[in-house]
Amino acid sequence: MSSKVQSAVTLIFSWTEHPFAHISVAAIFLVFIYHVKSQSQDFPYLNPKKRFALTASAVRKEFMTSSRTILSKGRFQYPDTPCMVNSEWGEVLVLPPHLINELRNDPRLDYLRVTQDDSHAYIPGFEPSNSDPKLSAVITRHLTKVLAKLTKPISDETTLALQQSFTDSQVWHEISLATYIPNLISRLSSRVFMGEALSRNESWVQASARYAAQNFASGDDLRAWSRPVRPLVHWFLPSCRETRRQLAETRGVLEPLIKERESNRRDALARGENLIDDDHCLEWFEQELDDGYDPATALITLSMVAIHTTSDLLQATMLNIARHPELFKPLREEIISVLQTHGLTKQGLYDLKLLDSTLKESQRLKPVMLVTWRRAALEEVKVSTGLTIRKGQRIAVSNAHMWDSAYYHNPDRFDPYRFLRMREIPAEQSLSQLVTTSEKHLGFGHGNHACPGRFFAANELKIALCHLLLKYDWKLPDDHEPQPISHGMTLGLDPNAMLLVRRRKEEINLDSL
Repeated sequence: MSSKVQSAVTLIFSWTEHPFAHISVAAIFLVFIYHVKSQSQDFPYLNPKKRFALTASAVRKEFMTSSRTILSKGRFQYPDTPCMVNSEWGEVLVLPPHLINELRNDPRLDYLRVTQDDSHAYIPGFEPSNSDPKLSAVITRHLTKVLAKLTKPISDETTLALQQSFTDSQVWHEISLATYIPNLISRLSSRVFMGEALSRNESWVQASARYAAQNFASGDDLRAWSRPVRPLVHWFLPSCRETRRQLAETRGVLEPLIKERESNRRDALARGENLIDDDHCLEWFEQELDDGYDPATALITLSMVAIHTTSDLLQATMLNIARHPELFKPLREEIISVLQTHGLTKQGLYDLKLLDSTLKESQRLKPVMLVTWRRAALEEVKVSTGLTIRKGQRIAVSNAHMWDSAYYHNPDRFDPYRFLRMREIPAEQSLSQLVTTSEKHLGFGHGNHACPGRFFAANELKIALCHLLLKYDWKLPDDHEPQPISHGMTLGLDPNAMLLVRRRKEEINLDSL
């Protein structure tokens, strides 16, 4: 036996004489068995971890940059079959969309626990990511009921916001969508939530838009780390430190406004007056949220959700219109015809059917997420197909079918008239509207946790686009064609997307409607 081999054997035997060594070997063996067991299920893996790998960190890292390709290939490789994927959310069972109608309202499949965990609501700086179900009640019981009264304030705010951001210049000039559109939506939403005191506060408009973007960006950074170490590693990540700083800045702008309102109410009550405003979100919070709630955090939560999803769809729609300039004329003709008849009313917004179809088609091609309908099984769930979802299993439904010819004709093509034609088919008429959710179109989710703010978002988007289409021309610069960017389960917009815009003379005066 050579001296090198003899030394190696001696080292091995001397190492195994120590109790700690046995424990270490046992621990490694158990970890190995756990990870092997986690993949030894009846579901095909779209991105299985490498043989003998103790963790799935390598394939999860690969998924962050190749997620759309992996999920789309899985859709065609395993049609109508549940598949496992190693993602930034851990192991997720991706279900085919035909199962969603059976499971959509099943109370054994929990939504809140999953979203709070994935959004890092337990980490300092991410507190507004907390998915309090009572905030949904604020939207459904209060905000949705007063939408008709909000049309004029939103329209007035749009006029002022566009004058300041897009300007009245009739010369082509470049704007950044990632900067201007979130600020616009922040301002419109703030007008609804707390009136002009908030929407005209430029510090709040910019701070709330920045925090919303920073929250989601730093959340992506955290997901690159395994779940157990995130409560520690966030203290050292620059993006998370910036998230905490921006949250403090946003609160610093908001809290004096809240205190001033509370002081005014106390003074009014002392004079025997009542300043309660039923159309004010702070009143809604007091009626729906538990005692001891933090109004600043609740308002930032509401603002963050409104900014992220609505600005994403507005940007995607404006880019699609820019790619198809022949669409400007029919959209403008519809707006002029409808508003001259109904004005900016509930009926008027409903009758903007081509605009509605254009928005829904833009959302079909570029949803906010590559998957939707995230859930965790609170107990074992048996499905009629024979599928068993085990307790603790995380599930989701892929949006890849929205680009599948089995669901849509020419699915890769932007067709702004697609859902307008569907309205002419009695069986599909109710499914063709932007706010309608279904198995075919999951842009707003589906079931009892479908986006509760979609009715408000639809109105806000249509009002903004009425102003944009009648008051501005826009086009893409010659040197850049923006494309969606997949990052894990997120399908984001090109952060460098630019548009050339110029003021035009509107055919009707929107401010007089």
